[in-house]
This record gives sequence, C-alpha cells and structure tokens, in this order.
Amino acid sequence: MFSRSDSKLVWITALGGLLEYYDFIVFALMASYLADQFFPGSDPLTSLLTTFATFSVGYFSRPLGGLIFGHFGDRYGRKQTFSATVLIMAVSTALMGCLPTYAQIGIWAPLLMTLLRIAQGFSIGGEIPGAITFLSESNQKQQGLILGLLISGLLSGFIVGCLVHNALLHWLGSEAMKAWGWRIPFWLGGCLGIFSYFIRKHLHESPLFLQLNRKRQQEQIPSLVLLKSNKKSIVTGILLMIPATGCMSLLFLFTQSYLTQLLGYTSSTVTAASSFGTIFSIAMCILTGFLADRRLNISHSVVMMKWCCLIVTALSFLIFNIYVNQQLSPYAAILMSGLSYGSVAVVGPLLLSTVFPISIRYSGVALSYNICLATFGGLTPIIAMTLIQSTGSLSSPSFYLVFCAACGLAGCYLLNSAPSSAEPMS
Repeated sequence: MFSRSDSKLVWITALGGLLEYYDFIVFALMASYLADQFFPGSDPLTSLLTTFATFSVGYFSRPLGGLIFGHFGDRYGRKQTFSATVLIMAVSTALMGCLPTYAQIGIWAPLLMTLLRIAQGFSIGGEIPGAITFLSESNQKQQGLILGLLISGLLSGFIVGCLVHNALLHWLGSEAMKAWGWRIPFWLGGCLGIFSYFIRKHLHESPLFLQLNRKRQQEQIPSLVLLKSNKKSIVTGILLMIPATGCMSLLFLFTQSYLTQLLGYTSSTVTAASSFGTIFSIAMCILTGFLADRRLNISHSVVMMKWCCLIVTALSFLIFNIYVNQQLSPYAAILMSGLSYGSVAVVGPLLLSTVFPISIRYSGVALSYNICLATFGGLTPIIAMTLIQSTGSLSSPSFYLVFCAACGLAGCYLLNSAPSSAEPMS
C-alpha cells in the first residue's frame, strides 16, 4: 500500500499529532477538577461554564499561531515549522501541572492557567494545519487514506487522555484526583511533547515545497497574498471544516462534563464510552479515507462531503435524546457520535488541502482551519451550555450540530460555484 518511506512519514507525523493533541485536549478531560481548583464558585454550573470559557481561550489564540507558523511554513519549509510547535505545547502543558491553585495564590491561579492555555492554542494553531499540508503534499495518490491515518493519530491522543484519566481514577480515587491527581496528565503530556519534538527531526521536507523552492516561487509575505486575493477560498475552507469541528467539540469534548455534571453519569462510564466511540471514529476515518481515494478528484470528494453532512444531521437529535432519556445505553449514542464525526473528519481536510495554491497553502490551511476552531470549536461548550440554560432542554445542543452540518453543505456549494485557485487532486 505505502512505500517504506511513506509509512515512516505517516507514522512519525501521526504519532506527533497524537502526542500534541493529547496535550491540548487534556484540559477538557480535566475540566471538572480544574473548575474546583482554579474557578471555584457557589454554583457548579457557573463554575463549569467559567472553566469551559478558559478552554475556549486556547482556540481563540489559534488563528494568530496559524498565521505566524503558516508564514514560516510557506517561506522556509513545512518540516521545521510544524516541528517547532510541539516544543511550545510541551512546555505549556507541563507548566499547567505545576501551577498553584486558587486557594494558594488567589486570582493569579486562573490568570496563569489562562495564559498557558493561550500558549497551547498558539502552538497547535500551526501543528495540525502543518501536518495536513505536509502529508497532502508528500503523497499525491493516497491523500484520503493518509489524512485518515493522520486524523486517527489525533483521535488516538483523545483515547490516550481518556485511558490516563480512567487509570488514575482507578488507582487514586476521585478524592485524590480532585486534590492533586489532576496534575499527573499534564506532566505526562509535557514529557510526551518533548519526545515528539525529537522524533520529528527525522522527517524530510515536502517534495512539492522543495520543487517550489528550487523555482524560487515562494511568496515574500504569504499571509498578505492570502488575505488580498483568496478571501472566498478562506470562507470556503472555514465552512468545510465546521462539521468536523462541531462534532468533535460537542460529541466528545463537551460531553465529558455534560454527562457527569448535568445528567448524572459516572465518570468511569463516560470515559469508557468515549474511548469506545473514539476507536470507532478511527475506523470510520480510515474507511472514509480509503473510499475517498477510490476516485481522487474534487467532485467525488464534494459528493462524499454532502452525504457525510446529511448523516450528521440525521443522527444529531437521536444522540442527545438517548443521553437525556437514558432509555438506551450511552454506548449506542457514542457509536452514533463516532459515525457522525468519522464521516466528516477526513473529507473536510481533504478538500481544504486543495483550496489553496502551494505557495500559500500552509498559510491558507492554517488560517481557515484555526478560524473555524476558534469560533465553532472554542465556542461550542459555551454555546451548548447557553442553549441548555436559555431553553431549559438538556437535548438542545443537537440544534447546534445541525447548524454545523448546514455550514458544511454551504462550503460544498461555494467549492462548486467557482473554480478553485489550487492545483487539482492527482
């Protein structure tokens, strides 16, 4: 299927993505503990909402990180740029585990936590877009499967986080986790991030970028060219990424605290079900990538994207009704969540990698991807909690998921309505 060099490339990139994504999402997995230690309040709902607001701050710093790392990636190379991001992430994550709590230093505790969360977002703003760009340029014949494996690597970071959380709950107990055990996943993430940095030093540069470099066709200021001449492409890229972003943020990250704090599910049940659903999502990502490669052209991928968005729409209400009514096992809902996310997680990035020309591709992918994550990823928990509070319905977040799917369909329309400025799939 892959040559030896291609297999090594995919393995190293996916493993690096796993480790860095673990660092980024461990904040969400520890949200209920962080709410007590850093954002105490008399109302648990308000305390949790404040914690999710800090979680969202990490998303808001991603576009800036994407622009800066995108500039260096388009000017000087993909490899060095997106390798450096992991070091920033590792240091930020390790420091989170060392912070004194609100009871020890007062208001400085949440402020320092917020600053470190901003640094995390800045780092990952260049990481995942760099990996998408790097891999899509390194193998032109199996882009779907390669991106499927990359997304699977990212999802594996979520699984590792859930397994670490579950293991610590089992060994330490809930009281010890609340008191000090929550620090361990952050320390572990920092160590893994440094390991990832040294692994990435063995990668080779993207062949398409090397070809561009030989022809001296790099843009002097890629972000300026992007913002002046590719506005419609940016909007298209954002819309294409919204369904996957909404599914991941709502169905896997938000539900960790939603199910335990608001619906009374046990932490062990939620963690086990989420791990099971993520494994199913990985299988779906690989299958979707394989199907996308059957006819590697834009029109085929657009048709797949439309069907995937319809799947998300059809399952959204059913998922939350199962959670709220508790008449079926949460595993049934989590399987549907895996199907929803796995169906859109690969096709969106696959289309995104074709929207921009090579000379500004890293910058274009990074800006579109991170604006999407900052708005529809970072605000998802807040929007979901606001919907619940304003409507009084615990199943109301399903409306948000339908909206995300509609945005994906709009992105497909824009992609079809005008010729892309990028090179076609081949």
